Amino acid sequence: MNVARKSVLLLVVIAGLVCLASAPLRADDSTNQVKSATDTARDEARQKRAMLPLAKGTLLDLDLLRHQLKLQTQDGVRTFTYTARTYVFRDKEKIGPEKLKVGEVIAVRFNTDKDGNVTLTRVKVHTSMPSAVEQPSPTPSASTNQLPNTLQ
Repeated sequence: MNVARKSVLLLVVIAGLVCLASAPLRADDSTNQVKSATDTARDEARQKRAMLPLAKGTLLDLDLLRHQLKLQTQDGVRTFTYTARTYVFRDKEKIGPEKLKVGEVIAVRFNTDKDGNVTLTRVKVHTSMPSAVEQPSPTPSASTNQLPNTLQ
């Protein structure tokens, strides 16, 4: 009987291990809930926005009447058109295009239609550039370390 009990116990342990190994792993979401329509739409919008072309450069000119801005990129000067639906951000604050300043470094996402017209969807002002105030003062040269010649 001892041998029978041991073999049955061994079979139960092996069957338990097989069941644990074949059980599906849980998803990262511990609740396993289906995403809401809002979350799904938000994720799709993020993916679509991430696929749009990106250009980065220095703002050369801003034409508020024509709704255009000129950007100096690595590829040269490019002109973009913005609309009322174009989002403009400085840090996390949404601003209007009229608050952009010539000389700022900006990144833009844009669409190009079948006729070749380029329309901006997002403009992000990069404020991480060091300003003149933050730059260290130049180190004095050897000639400025000399004593003033006031005896002559």
